[in-house]
Amino acid sequence: MEEFFGELERFGSEFIYPNRWIILPIIVVLIVGALAAAWRLRLYRPLIDHKYITAGIGIPLLAIAIPVGWYLLSPLWERSFLEEAAPEFDRSAVSASTPVATATSPPDSADEASPTSAAETPAATAPATTAATAAATAAPSEDGESDGGAQLVAFGEWQGSDDFHFAEGKAFIIETEPGVYILRVEEFSVRNGPDLFVYLSRNPDGWEEEAINLGDLKATDGAFNYEIPSDIDIDEFKSAVVWCRRFAVLFGHATLEVVTE
Repeated sequence: MEEFFGELERFGSEFIYPNRWIILPIIVVLIVGALAAAWRLRLYRPLIDHKYITAGIGIPLLAIAIPVGWYLLSPLWERSFLEEAAPEFDRSAVSASTPVATATSPPDSADEASPTSAAETPAATAPATTAATAAATAAPSEDGESDGGAQLVAFGEWQGSDDFHFAEGKAFIIETEPGVYILRVEEFSVRNGPDLFVYLSRNPDGWEEEAINLGDLKATDGAFNYEIPSDIDIDEFKSAVVWCRRFAVLFGHATLEVVTE
């Protein structure tokens, strides 16, 4: 049964959802047409004439369909938020890999910038830029660790498995102390679903059967941490994964890029 729902969910997300604006009007027309035909042919008469049989069959079906439908569909619109503290670590490798727009970036069009504002921009933004650069490139201490005692090992960007299963944000593998690692997600958002868990995978493109389960998804949005088991070789793992365990569906993954010294 779970395999069936998994295939159904994949079919919906890969075919129906991308074509929803074409399929939806067709379904509405078919339903209206079927109801009109049933009314003209008086197909509702047997249901009224045998109301006790209709109630005896219809009520149990509704009693099953409503809870099952709620369980399967309600997570899609339910959201949650969690903000956990982050260990301090040197983010300069991330800044170098992912350019971030600053106040000195050029405007979207040349017409938007006046000569006066263009001339004043460097001076006006220098303190903010200097502060941001200093924070992003904090020098490590003499023992090779950052000032906060934690080191960035790998990082990546979340992406969804398809248009329906969106995922976005950042993923970090951080060594908080020698031999102790955590997975941290930040600016994170993912499509909700039933029975979602976070894994570490050796497959850079996402799921594998031998992936390591770090625990259930703490929230659909926010920034939070997962402890990584101490008995695994962290260098073997190439991605973080959000996986629906019940229906075996990939919701999103972040390919991890190792930080080079």
